[in-house]
Amino acid sequence: MPLYEYLCECCGAREEVFARSVDRAATPPPCPNGKAGKTNPHRMKRIMSPFARHLTEGDKLAEAEATYGAEVEAVMGKGPDIGRLARRYDRLSHDLPPGDIPPSS
Repeated sequence: MPLYEYLCECCGAREEVFARSVDRAATPPPCPNGKAGKTNPHRMKRIMSPFARHLTEGDKLAEAEATYGAEVEAVMGKGPDIGRLARRYDRLSHDLPPGDIPPSS
């Protein structure tokens, strides 16, 4: 049971038509902005309908980051650079004595 979408070539109005079968061709609906008559320039043309895309949580997060990331950083400030902190920790840990450090009491 397909759903066909039509676009008016004159005014850009869109209409959807539900067909009961794929075998039968759906008849185009009249344009909602056009007037009935022989000189009606409003003709509906069948177009490709966009399909729904289901987003994963990762996709939603990436989209939100791309859309609102600059605004959040402007309000909250930039987050810590975890890579820089890890490199600093690695550099500082070379000065520690080897072996386990006993827990302090």
